[in-house]
Amino acid sequence: MNTPALPDAKLAEERVLGWQTKLHRWAVGDEQQRFGDLFNLVCDPATLLVAWERVKRNRGSRTAGVDGQTRKHVEQIGVDGVLAKLRQELKDGTYRPLPARERLIPKRSGKLRRLGISTVRDRIVQTAAKLVLEPIFEADFCPTSYGFRPGRRAQDAIEEVRFFIHAPRSYEWVIEGDVEDCFGQIHQGLLMDQVRSRVTDKRVLALIRLFLAAGVMRELDTVTATPSGTPQGSSLSPLLSNIALSVLDRHFEAAWAARTHDQRWRDRAEGRPSYRMVRFADDFVVLVRGTEAQAHEIKEQTAEYMAEQMRLTLSPEKTAITHVDDGFDLLGFRIKRRPWRTAGKHAAYTFPSKRALREIMHRIKMLTGRNTTNLSLDQLIHALNPILRGWTNYHRHNAAKRCFAYLSYYLWWRVIRWLRKKHPRLTWKQLRRRCWGCDWTSREGTRLAWPSEVPVTRYRYRGHRISSPWTATGTGRATARPGTAAA
Repeated sequence: MNTPALPDAKLAEERVLGWQTKLHRWAVGDEQQRFGDLFNLVCDPATLLVAWERVKRNRGSRTAGVDGQTRKHVEQIGVDGVLAKLRQELKDGTYRPLPARERLIPKRSGKLRRLGISTVRDRIVQTAAKLVLEPIFEADFCPTSYGFRPGRRAQDAIEEVRFFIHAPRSYEWVIEGDVEDCFGQIHQGLLMDQVRSRVTDKRVLALIRLFLAAGVMRELDTVTATPSGTPQGSSLSPLLSNIALSVLDRHFEAAWAARTHDQRWRDRAEGRPSYRMVRFADDFVVLVRGTEAQAHEIKEQTAEYMAEQMRLTLSPEKTAITHVDDGFDLLGFRIKRRPWRTAGKHAAYTFPSKRALREIMHRIKMLTGRNTTNLSLDQLIHALNPILRGWTNYHRHNAAKRCFAYLSYYLWWRVIRWLRKKHPRLTWKQLRRRCWGCDWTSREGTRLAWPSEVPVTRYRYRGHRISSPWTATGTGRATARPGTAAA
């Protein structure tokens, strides 16, 4: 298919959005439909241009892969030439992705997370493949899956959990699940089986296999093969991991849909358990309405299903069973059920978790330490504000007013101590007049982002009405409608 080049990014966006909408509509309309001739869409100049624009906007474009090239190198060489060469290599079948450069990131548990940094050329092709595949597989994803999906965020997952905890649903036990080394242990054969259930284009399937088998370049320039897992850190990995983990989503949704509304009420009266799952990437919770023993039984069944059908294991360190009255942590939030107003009624409240608060306080402490006194107050404010705004915007839908006030108190003392170390000869009166009296505003007019001034608002529960870029009425097929979810 000879397609003229589209140098205008806006026209390219409109063109890509047009055929994405068609693919998504066809996938939603027929669950059994399989798509061929997708490779031409991957190679389309509009797709590659849109992919480049998204890679360019990503902060990771400033990080080089094994070829040492960043976004600036591509712009110096010429974007049009690079995209034209990529398109020609794809159509000729000579394109081969380079190994990802490994980078070790410390985790909360003290272990190291392995990230693979792909080259800019590979990121463009991965993003182009994602643009084609995502609208198709979004139609099959369950509504209780929220991670790495367009239009969905962590707050939606938290509100879904609160929805199940509140009456009349009243789920009481929570299985906190975490997949052990999810990205590194996904079985590539089973993953490709899931992809083939929707895609028949052999060239697209071969391209995905190339990315899975590209390998990782570790220290001392040694290339290690990747017989399992998806390259964590690539543009395509989140979508591939969702495709692999959607098997678990459908397992729980099928168990729920197998019982009618009346049958679930009879099960509740006879003491049989009912359970629902909410997943965000590889973190998930299973909410159980029943006894603690029944929750343990469901946990064992989940572990067995994942081992047999998905070749994945639950992390023993992060998987636990708790009661909603005791509270549990999810995605940086603390969720706990408490009495509400009148006697006999309860409501689930969310707060910033202690770990999340410790992490933001640690970052403030590092930025206001003795080793940063070489910075000016303006530079310190510019370094602190993005961190403070990002954290408070993430948690501003919680019951976080007291937490924000305490964080502002901590921030005030850290900055004051930083100023005392920076200006040891100034008296307290001089320091207060020079810095405190100006309301912590930089010379450029940038004011310190105080957490206590962030308004705390209620997040609106959207349920199955979450829209996608290709529809206005929601994504996927909801196997449990809002009217039946109350049972």
